[in-house]
Amino acid sequence: MNKEFFISYLPMLQTLGINALKAIAIMLIGWYFARFMRTKLIKILAKKDEILANFLAQLGFIICIIITIITTLGTLGVQTTSILTVVGTAGVAIALALKDSLSSIAGGIILIVLRPFKKGDVVELGSIAGKVEAVNLFNTSIRMADDRLAILPNRNIVSANIINSTDSERRRIEWVCGVGYNSDIEKVRNIIKEVIANMDKIDQDFPPFVGITDLGASSLNFTIRIWAKIENGVFNVRSELIEKVKVALDKEGIEIPFNKLDVTIKQ
Repeated sequence: MNKEFFISYLPMLQTLGINALKAIAIMLIGWYFARFMRTKLIKILAKKDEILANFLAQLGFIICIIITIITTLGTLGVQTTSILTVVGTAGVAIALALKDSLSSIAGGIILIVLRPFKKGDVVELGSIAGKVEAVNLFNTSIRMADDRLAILPNRNIVSANIINSTDSERRRIEWVCGVGYNSDIEKVRNIIKEVIANMDKIDQDFPPFVGITDLGASSLNFTIRIWAKIENGVFNVRSELIEKVKVALDKEGIEIPFNKLDVTIKQ
């Protein structure tokens, strides 16, 4: 009886075994194809844009895996139309539950299409400032100046004011220097201009501005505006300018006053 029962089900078992082997083969081929495609996309597109390459590679990998899973289930005898119906129904429920995550994916697509920045750009996003490391499906990685890594949802970036500091090769530096009220205005201006003219890191193609812009409580305030190339380091150039102006003013005996408070005591 058991032998006859086994023989009667043998064709079905053979079919199931063949389908199982096909399903395993499809899963393995689909998995390796998804990885192969991701690697190739990164290798081909990274030469032009690493962020675009990484984003498309992630998206392509996920799509290939989804197609592989549906094909595998179809090979095992599961109705594909039923799968798509279930996936569609589940998709609506998931979309409602994960609307913030989906909006981040949409935000990532917008960032890739509009291209407000690329990898390596220094950007300001609200209170966060740093160098762009990657734009992923859900978030963007920003390496801050103190080497901390900020991971921001793409939906927040799309709705934020984006300031790209690397879009230009140069940056304007502004500094206010106060001198005593008894100082010779023209002499101070010439000293500062001479310091600027002797600094190689300052872009001399853009005329500097040196002039009084405020009569402070205890000083004549000169505003100094210069242009420096980003490759030289904006903070380094500003620091060097301040040091050399201080040395030059001290050499000429020009006072750089500090805040004073005069108190008169009546007897």
